[in-house]
Amino acid sequence: MERALEVLVRARESIKPAYPTPEHLRNFKLSLMDQINFPVYVSTIFLYKADGNVKADQISQRLKSSLSKTLTKFYPLAGRVKDDFSIECNDEGAEYVEAFANGFLFEYLQKPDQNLLRDFHPFNYAESPVASNGGPMMRIQATFFKCGGLAITVCTCHKLIDGVSLGIFVNSWTTTARAGNKEVVPRFVASTIFPASESFVPLPLHISPVQANRFVFDTKKIDRLRAEVSSASVPRPSRVEALTALIWKCARAASRSNLGYSRPSLSAYAINVRAVAEPPLPDNSVGNSVAYLMAQASEKEIETLQDLVCSLRKAKAEFRRNGLKTLLENKSIFDIPESIKDKFEKDEIDFYTFSSIVNFPYYEAADFGWGKPVHLTFPNYLVSNLIMLMDTNDGKGIEVLVTLSPEDMAFFERDQELLAFATTNPSVLGYTNTSKL
Repeated sequence: MERALEVLVRARESIKPAYPTPEHLRNFKLSLMDQINFPVYVSTIFLYKADGNVKADQISQRLKSSLSKTLTKFYPLAGRVKDDFSIECNDEGAEYVEAFANGFLFEYLQKPDQNLLRDFHPFNYAESPVASNGGPMMRIQATFFKCGGLAITVCTCHKLIDGVSLGIFVNSWTTTARAGNKEVVPRFVASTIFPASESFVPLPLHISPVQANRFVFDTKKIDRLRAEVSSASVPRPSRVEALTALIWKCARAASRSNLGYSRPSLSAYAINVRAVAEPPLPDNSVGNSVAYLMAQASEKEIETLQDLVCSLRKAKAEFRRNGLKTLLENKSIFDIPESIKDKFEKDEIDFYTFSSIVNFPYYEAADFGWGKPVHLTFPNYLVSNLIMLMDTNDGKGIEVLVTLSPEDMAFFERDQELLAFATTNPSVLGYTNTSKL
């Protein structure tokens, strides 16, 4: 977009649960995995085309009313972080902001720019990324465009909510908004399986200048990539494995070009451990239930894509054997190999974190009654070397959001091996009906 998109906040209020939280639920116990995560806000933005049958005031009222009812079930999200062990479920509520943008939705969708989304947040993300000092666990902004289009930004505190938990919440909220028949009820049982500990090891959080870009892979290109990375060891790599290997290799190449030399590399891949916990957690379990498997690459090796896929498969196999048990014994959700732990602590390695919500029905879950989103995204303005994979809105391709240092990104986005398979930040309008944008 050539001109700035101005956003004007019209109203700001606190949405409390429709019914008071019972006294016996007022002190919510965090799990070990909750403890490990920093209380930073993680944001998700859902973009909707206009519904000519519903006005902005009606939409906002439906959002607030259904949010209040949903918070009754998700009562910790209406509370405040008390300490490293608990949330005070005091019903202070979630923050809700109503705002208006001076532009049209299609202007953003023509060439999505994450920097333009900063004003779609209910707070200054750069200045206040942490839900501390009594801040809300959940902060939401509904931004209405001149065309009637809508952006709903959901910011949740990572101290309690992981990607699956967010999907459960959104599904429950939208079902309530649509007055659906199938009620979505959360289960808060993670602390019984992963009890809190005095000696937990927090995730490393290094806030630094970052640059994000979006890369889209269509089905044909993904199939071609999978064929190229297949080997005798991994004859049928998954779509996510193939893309993870490609992004990892190109990110390492960008770091090497920027620094002028190679460094050892570690790739952390987030996995949902609900099904592998002992006993397994229910599918509707809300709370952090993610651990990280680690794949390693030496600075002395020039890995092929096949090598990196094999490294990922090996890490998965090792984790399945005893990884979760070992991590929990160490009060951590990631395990840095001893061979490079010293370099890791001195920040002398290239460390990348991958997260995937491919095949998770976010688009289907986010229908409040005026249709599925035409686009959704997960802005990241804080942490470099973070890669998120998700489905395109037509379900036929995969979008990858890559956040690197500005210096590394300058090399990464020009990598010819990457561009042989990816399209850099294409218009969403190519697979979206534009009549109401």
